Amino acid sequence: TLRTLDSQIPDSERFKFARPFTPTCPSCKKPYCFDGIARQKSPGIESGLACTHCGHLPTIGFLANQLTLLIRSLIREYYAFVMQCDEPSCALKTRVLTVSGSRCLRPQCSGRLNEIFSDKLLYHQMQYFAALMNIERSAARLECTASEVKILRDKHIEYFKRLAIIVDMHLSVSAR
Repeated sequence: TLRTLDSQIPDSERFKFARPFTPTCPSCKKPYCFDGIARQKSPGIESGLACTHCGHLPTIGFLANQLTLLIRSLIREYYAFVMQCDEPSCALKTRVLTVSGSRCLRPQCSGRLNEIFSDKLLYHQMQYFAALMNIERSAARLECTASEVKILRDKHIEYFKRLAIIVDMHLSVSAR
């Protein structure tokens, strides 16, 4: 079988299983979707840092802490190594692996156990977080020019530098 290289897959396809970064606003206490450098607004684009509910801009430390906690929880989920049977009538979830490899543990089940959160999913999740800080990817996603996105990024450069450092730090230890 021929496969497409990961670099040739569009972001919409690559990140379709990625979980969004949804920090909780310290002002209104509601979670909001962090869309990266910019997000769509009716007549153009706006900064993606501020809360979509109340417009409050959280501190750099607050967002950095929320992103770090999310990344750590995703890494913990990966290392939990939960497997699920691919047979729809069984759907067994387990952390136990049989001696015979990936066969299901239930008697009379012919299904195979597959990782729920694989290393590839974790890597794509980390790439998704890195893409949120990327000017060209944000511009392509919003169908606007990179210069418009760069202006918004430059307004809050310290935020994006700090968040990018956190993501890069975790991506650098990933061996995928």
